[in-house]
Amino acid sequence: MKLEERDWTIPLIYLFTGIIWIGLSDELLFYFAERFILDSDTTNTISQWKGFFYVILTTFLLYYLIKRKTKTLESVKNDFRRLFQENPNPMYIFEINSQDILLANKAAGNQYGYFSKELSQLNLKDLRPSSEVGKLQIHLQNLKEDFADSGEWLHRDRFGNHFYVNIYSHKTLYKDRECRLVNAININKKILAELERENFERALDKAASVSITNITGNIEEVNSEFCRVSGYQQNELIGKPIEILESGFHDSKFWNDMWAKIKAGQIWRADLKNKNKEGHCYWVDIVISPIKNHEGKIYKFMSISYDITEKKDLEINQQKLLDDFTEYAFQTSHELRGPLTSMMGLAGLFERYEDPAYLVAKLKSTAQQMDVVIRKMNDSLSRTALDLILKKRDH
Repeated sequence: MKLEERDWTIPLIYLFTGIIWIGLSDELLFYFAERFILDSDTTNTISQWKGFFYVILTTFLLYYLIKRKTKTLESVKNDFRRLFQENPNPMYIFEINSQDILLANKAAGNQYGYFSKELSQLNLKDLRPSSEVGKLQIHLQNLKEDFADSGEWLHRDRFGNHFYVNIYSHKTLYKDRECRLVNAININKKILAELERENFERALDKAASVSITNITGNIEEVNSEFCRVSGYQQNELIGKPIEILESGFHDSKFWNDMWAKIKAGQIWRADLKNKNKEGHCYWVDIVISPIKNHEGKIYKFMSISYDITEKKDLEINQQKLLDDFTEYAFQTSHELRGPLTSMMGLAGLFERYEDPAYLVAKLKSTAQQMDVVIRKMNDSLSRTALDLILKKRDH
């Protein structure tokens, strides 16, 4: 073990003090012996007392210096102990060979549900579920780095609750034993949030078309449902402008309103008529949301859309049917009343004319008029129904 510069302080002070004392004290002794004409016995006695005085003086000096040094070391030791114990991150030290925990701070005790002293009597295996123990042994056997980020691990607390931590460790010596200092950061919320997000993405991937474009509208990401509905492969869409799906149904005002809203940071929703790879049109209920970066600036757009082609076709057919009923009501209230009025008039002719041929001709003419009106009414009602039947049969 090498001595540091500060370790030489006390020996150097002792050395210089001894040299100065020996040199000056002997000179002073000779001076006083000549000045006051002291005999040899007196001089020897003073010399002895000079030695005793030197020992006493250096003893007090060494005591002072050692006490000061010890106080400094204790202060540093207490500072490090305090920094370890009061560190907000869960930390503990374990021996590499036995994997016994030798020391743990308060944050680690709180995280695992133990007092610090209780935690210091456990083994690493006690902090893991049984399914992780084999994995732990393999990891420790291969762990050679001084500093290591061991990644995400599943741990358990005193009460059997499982949670995820990220383990960082560093080789160290503690009580002359090879150990590792561990920082176990609880990332349970982060992991659970990621799992929830993955589950949500899987569910959304089956139910909705999702795409992400840059600020200019070029496609950066699409999910499998988007590819299925549009008929394109993912590599055919990435980097292409979103206008690749335009059907030409919507006018420029429609698109200008959309871009104005989403670039202003607003959410935009509408029924959109698109065209797939085969050239067939389909309808989607689409929501476009701006995505902001850490500076609060919009740099991407995300769209979530649902295929509503069948619903839209139904709405169109319902409108056609409503139009047909309107026409039917018009024919009923206007065109059919004409022949009926004629028939009512014929009832009066029976009283005025006795010629049956004339009456038959009038009745035949009126019946033909009613037949034409009824045919028109039937055609009006059956058009939409026939379209629906044919579409259902084609599907």
